[in-house]
Amino acid sequence: MAITFKYKKVKRQNGAEIKSPSIPVTLTGNSSKYDFIALLDSGADISAMPQAIAELLGLNLNGKKESASGIGGSVEAVQTFLNLEIGKGHEAYQFQLPVKVILTNNEFPILLGRAGFFDKFIITFNQKEGRIILKQNPSK
Repeated sequence: MAITFKYKKVKRQNGAEIKSPSIPVTLTGNSSKYDFIALLDSGADISAMPQAIAELLGLNLNGKKESASGIGGSVEAVQTFLNLEIGKGHEAYQFQLPVKVILTNNEFPILLGRAGFFDKFIITFNQKEGRIILKQNPSK
């Protein structure tokens, strides 16, 4: 079975609105559970989130600080884990997701990267129709 999501409209920093391959997710940390819209990022080795969201979830940020590199350059980060839920209709998935918490005041969407997310699904990006199809990877 597969779950299909329509691309979501997001507003860029310059005010322009575009459709992006973003999906609704529920994230659970140590103390709370919240719904977010997360961007599927095939260029990200691992998922990432801003420090403010990690603190809201009560995630452990006491791990070893390390450098994380991306399109915006190199920043300080801490790797941790959270529980992710994704679903639509009768199909739902729950799993633990490794995530790098970016320790700056930068605002950016939650990014779902390859390690821990992409490897759990066969993912189809249909740009023309503005749809994402997630099919569970039978080998995971």
